[in-house]
Amino acid sequence: MNNFAYPAAAQRRSARYVRLLVGAAVLAIGCKAGVVASTGKGGSGAGPGAGGAVGTAGTTGTGGSSGPGLGGFGGIVTNPDAGACQQANYTFEPKIPTVYLVVDRSGSMFHCLSTSQPVCTSNMADTSWSKLKDAIEGVVSQLEAQVRFGFTTIYGTNPNSGGSCAVLNGTLSDNVPPALNNAGAIKTLYDGLAWPLEADSSTPGKKLESPASEALAAAAKALMADTTPGDKYMIFITDGQEDYCDDSIDICSSDSTVWRLQAANAAGIKTIVFGLQTSQFNLADGVLQAFANAGAGEPTVAPLHMNGTITDFYYQCNGGSGGLWLMDFTTAGKTAAAGSTLGMYAATAGPTKPYTPNASDATQLATQLAAALSGVKSCTFDLGNINGKAIKVDRNQLGKASVAIEGTTVPLDPNDGNGWDMVTDTQLQLFGPACDNWRNPNVKDIAFNFPCEIIVE
Repeated sequence: MNNFAYPAAAQRRSARYVRLLVGAAVLAIGCKAGVVASTGKGGSGAGPGAGGAVGTAGTTGTGGSSGPGLGGFGGIVTNPDAGACQQANYTFEPKIPTVYLVVDRSGSMFHCLSTSQPVCTSNMADTSWSKLKDAIEGVVSQLEAQVRFGFTTIYGTNPNSGGSCAVLNGTLSDNVPPALNNAGAIKTLYDGLAWPLEADSSTPGKKLESPASEALAAAAKALMADTTPGDKYMIFITDGQEDYCDDSIDICSSDSTVWRLQAANAAGIKTIVFGLQTSQFNLADGVLQAFANAGAGEPTVAPLHMNGTITDFYYQCNGGSGGLWLMDFTTAGKTAAAGSTLGMYAATAGPTKPYTPNASDATQLATQLAAALSGVKSCTFDLGNINGKAIKVDRNQLGKASVAIEGTTVPLDPNDGNGWDMVTDTQLQLFGPACDNWRNPNVKDIAFNFPCEIIVE
């Protein structure tokens, strides 16, 4: 499992000696005679606990304590002849991303994967719900120190038949607000959610519905109100057709979901889409593709039925769904008329694809979740506060600096197409394939070297 190895504050030492964490983003400030890495090596321990002691040339540090994920620490030695600005390496972090997990809690998630039993009480593990829960809890526990995770569900029963669907009023269901080190809180809530009754699985007002559009809107609103620095994401995970917390025509709620995802993207919130594949409840490929494109801010093809036309939204939706499709039009400031849509559509789809893991394959679920989360690694690095010190760079001398990913030099690219550039005096950004490379799940090490003469005090 991939880990983003950004060091915690307690693991840093400033001034003349700095421990390096495997996978850390490292800024080396110094001229040729400056700070030099020792030949000491970090230990082979698996955990993020105590690392190797500060090394001296030719010695070997001890390993980290046991635990999931990270290796030990190496040492740094300082050239005693180095000038003042050369006497330290500074570890610094990309902006920490915030990720809201928006998880389907509709009835189909509790259907047996291997039989036709509508609520799998005989073997709870044989469900999309249990397989996904195990995968999410495992991945979140490994990344909770590097990603601010929040959690909410797509959940409710039909209020038109005596049920309750609070998310229709903007209230997040089963909510855990985003925070670092949130795995325990998410697990406690997730594990405690009630299993549905089989007797209710086909009863209007009792069976669990899938108000995805409203759940995504509520999660996006919470993210927009979150002022914590760093990129914001939703991970939208579903195994079947969404609705308005009822049994309305599917294209109506799909149009609304596309609209909500596009609105979230316009507000700076990207959505990564997972469509769990089962033998009973697979969403049509075109629907998942539309969601994935909308969430990425790309051209989106309308999620219509086969041989459908764009006018189907108005003619099939304006009188049904309890008026909720029309209410969304009012919210969006649009006028419903033949040919009107909530989402914005194009003739061809954008390049982003949804993740489509097999719901019964726990390993595939965990692997694809980890891969998706590696993509939220930020390609923007802030030098404005490094161990309490602000570093400003003379952008007229960037040719003297260097950046390397996994030891391979990344080109300076003032055109911001493929490589690195300083977008402000204190902010470095990777672009194009260089950013894609950094976000590869197997890539963990990045280093920046700025000589003294380009540092602006």
